[in-house]
Amino acid sequence: MITDPFPTDSLGQKLCQIFSYLWMSLEGSSEDATAPNWRTIRNYPLRPRSLWAKWQDSAVLAGVRFGRETEYALIDIDKLSKFLNLTGIEAICDALATIGIVRTIPIRSSWSGGIHLYCPLPEKVATFDLACAIKYALAAQDIHLEAGQVESFPNVKAFAKGWLGQFSEYNGHRLPLQPGGGGVILNGDLQPAGAQLATFFAQWDFCAAAQDFDLLTEAMTQGRDSHRKKPKQRNHPLDEWRRDWELDINTGWTDHGQTNSLLKTMAGYGRVFLRLEGDDLHDFVVTTALQAPGFEDFCSHHYDIGRKAIAWCQAAERYYWPLGSEAKRDKDAFDFNGERSLDAQARIKAAFEHLVQQAEWPQLITQQLKKLAELARTSFATLYKYAHLWRPAERCVMSQPASVTADSPPQTNDPGDLPKTAPSKGITHLGQNTKGVTNENLPSNQSTQEERGVQGGKKGFPQAEGA
Repeated sequence: MITDPFPTDSLGQKLCQIFSYLWMSLEGSSEDATAPNWRTIRNYPLRPRSLWAKWQDSAVLAGVRFGRETEYALIDIDKLSKFLNLTGIEAICDALATIGIVRTIPIRSSWSGGIHLYCPLPEKVATFDLACAIKYALAAQDIHLEAGQVESFPNVKAFAKGWLGQFSEYNGHRLPLQPGGGGVILNGDLQPAGAQLATFFAQWDFCAAAQDFDLLTEAMTQGRDSHRKKPKQRNHPLDEWRRDWELDINTGWTDHGQTNSLLKTMAGYGRVFLRLEGDDLHDFVVTTALQAPGFEDFCSHHYDIGRKAIAWCQAAERYYWPLGSEAKRDKDAFDFNGERSLDAQARIKAAFEHLVQQAEWPQLITQQLKKLAELARTSFATLYKYAHLWRPAERCVMSQPASVTADSPPQTNDPGDLPKTAPSKGITHLGQNTKGVTNENLPSNQSTQEERGVQGGKKGFPQAEGA
């Protein structure tokens, strides 16, 4: 098989290796951040060296689509999205963690200010299966894919009848961090932290190695089957199913990296066999986790187990139903902000009490902040907002505005080669965003497909019915 040669530059080689599908590529202009005038190159595929040349050209914006396999995904949070804030980004990351994507790279996608969350994977997977898994993981947390709010790349594209000459493409997106495009890497507080491609790829390799690939593989199978009109039916003998879950729960942690899997099992068990929901289900999961063997030795989430349990409980309530009851989906919205606020306060209070009891409470305010932020896994802004929990009342610092609600650990990253000038509208960190490019201009004979409910209309994962 003859393959096109790659660029000689190592960064160019890495770029072409990751973004390797070069049919129906995209090209636009960087002159106007709000209107790149994207066009699709239809007649021929780009060559890898051409893609690298376009990426380096500050006057040109380049974009790509997905083939049958991919080693990444990205979530596009639009410039006007209600999720374009620290709390919203954290909610999306929690949802991705339920399917094994536990590390992401946030970047500002363009001068207009939207955010792309890149999800690197350790190896290539089926593109459609990954799209389905992400769609249902987000939906389980009441994060629904919608233009202008949150979009997923790859998308769950329409089915096309290839034997009739029909063909459909996945939606396309711009390449990251192009010179002149306004892209920049963001830190945990969503602040600019450099625009170097080498830094981006270093984070890429770290994130890819950290993903829970076994959990993702299982989620992709479930997501694909949930999207099918006639999904595969799985037979789960109830006694064996219950014994398997009880064995996992009773065994608990035996090594690091098992938290997501165990919380999923605990939430599913409480929902299916104990018929729990809402606060009762959350209390069961947290209590069971704290009492499980190996929690103290191997679980790295002692201070945020409550927050992680929220996401898994919500997923369980949407994927499972109490044994013997009618399969249905709970449409009641979950109070993310309220629960996250209470969880943040609990972590801060627990961290403060721990430091005092261990006689490790520093004297200087800067050291206090650093210690608390590290132990409570929260930001300086959140610490100031709840300052009454860790400072005497007579010395309490004024709270931050209510809009600052995130719990991201502070980071001090080298700003690198940040874009030095912006178009006339200026740099706005959480302002406008550049959407991904759809395939609506592709040949008109491609077919469409209505969204399928889970299990062909029933909203839930495969599960036996009856007492």
